[in-house]
Amino acid sequence: MLTLAVIVLLWPQLTQGSDSLPVKVANAAVIGKLGSSVVLPCWLDPSLDISNMEIRWYRPHKFGKPVLFYRDHKVTTDLQEESYINRSALALREPQSAGLKVGDLSLRLDNLNTDDGGIFHCFVSGVSGYGSAATTLNILVQGSSPVLSVQFKDDFLNVSCSSCGWQPQPRIEWKSNRNTPFRPGGLVYSQAENKLTCVQSWALLSPSFHEVSCSLFITKGDERESTVDIQTISRLMVPAEDGSGFWKALFAVALLAALAMIGVGVFLYGKYKTGYMQAKADEEDQRKDEEDQLTVCSKPSITDLRKHAVNITLNSSNVYPDVFINSNRNVVRDRASAAENNKGPGFPYYLSVCGINSFTSGCAYWEVKLTAPSTKPKKSWLIGVTKASHYLNNDKNDLTPSKGFWFLCSDEETGIHINTEPEISLPVNPSLEVVGVFLDYEKGELSFYNAKKDVHLFTMKTKFQGEIVPFFNPGIGDKAPLTINLIESITESRGESAENASA
Repeated sequence: MLTLAVIVLLWPQLTQGSDSLPVKVANAAVIGKLGSSVVLPCWLDPSLDISNMEIRWYRPHKFGKPVLFYRDHKVTTDLQEESYINRSALALREPQSAGLKVGDLSLRLDNLNTDDGGIFHCFVSGVSGYGSAATTLNILVQGSSPVLSVQFKDDFLNVSCSSCGWQPQPRIEWKSNRNTPFRPGGLVYSQAENKLTCVQSWALLSPSFHEVSCSLFITKGDERESTVDIQTISRLMVPAEDGSGFWKALFAVALLAALAMIGVGVFLYGKYKTGYMQAKADEEDQRKDEEDQLTVCSKPSITDLRKHAVNITLNSSNVYPDVFINSNRNVVRDRASAAENNKGPGFPYYLSVCGINSFTSGCAYWEVKLTAPSTKPKKSWLIGVTKASHYLNNDKNDLTPSKGFWFLCSDEETGIHINTEPEISLPVNPSLEVVGVFLDYEKGELSFYNAKKDVHLFTMKTKFQGEIVPFFNPGIGDKAPLTINLIESITESRGESAENASA
């Protein structure tokens, strides 16, 4: 034991001489993404059978606590650094390699984390000598989708773009709706408590702008992008008679969004697969005399969307007893027991119900009615899609795009909002009567519409993987149930009841 301790202490000095085994590593740093696996190539040139030798991968100044230790024809964990147990293994630097027989002692690391970034030493020794080399691993962490907020002031508008959770520092690119890049007015990088990078940028623009996008990336082709349509946001606000209410309300919404950005850095680490908000309005009345201005992208009409109609059926299994679903499985509401069992603050997420329909490709459209005869529109509801087959939890932190949930939600505390990271409230009239949902799986878009008024509300953009199912929640306390409309029987004059439930 004493001899081993002396060898470990003196090893840096012993290895300063010329190595007798020609160990090679990659010339450039190896790049690995957070949570993924990576191979650190290391080999002998010329090749040599090293299956009878001792192999050790270790971090600087930790020769005695190796990342991987191979001896007597096997990998052993006796001395291994605890954080690398079950995460490290010998690997092949290329598919046709014969491994140790030809001197290939490459290392595979799984489930990469930010602490894995830095230098790794590759060491081999035997009766014929020893050799070592050092290689560098850089961990790439892709941050959250940028959140855009807008402030109107005098004759200009200030659009800000914020995102956190990046490593290394990302690049930023602003574009107009003609896909034309332009320089931002400011750019600030900062470091969050988890040592990842946050970025804030802003641009002062003319109100004639329509669609503006902000994208962040470390490598081209793997961007995080968000888009905002200034004209749409303006029209979604209802101005007061003197017009002042409009500007005050819009400023308040922008201020809340800006404050939300301050808290982005302290959001749960690891949330990097995100949601996306793109607010656009119906542009049927595009003016022909605006050819010198930016082109407006219009959304399809409700009539066009109904060509992709799918009649959704609710999944009545795996739901709480506080949930009532009618026999046709197109109406869901809270039972009287729900209010008794959920007296605390916050939205009752545990009342959520999925559809039995699932989507892995193509487009689908459905409509959800939030009213009933002689009742006011619902104030508490949730409509969207999810990767989960059912959901019985009540933890809001689990309902994020990075965990497979995308939805529009309404409650008395926060109004109508989308579950982006962080959450963003929308300046929309809370008395929606019919919500249209359009899913474009290939484009990774989930769009919401005021179906009664044929108005596009906003679009979330992501990358769907696997099966996606409809997701609903009736909330608590409203007289009206949440009803899935049968598309072929939808008319504005028909007040279909579809078994208005009274549980």
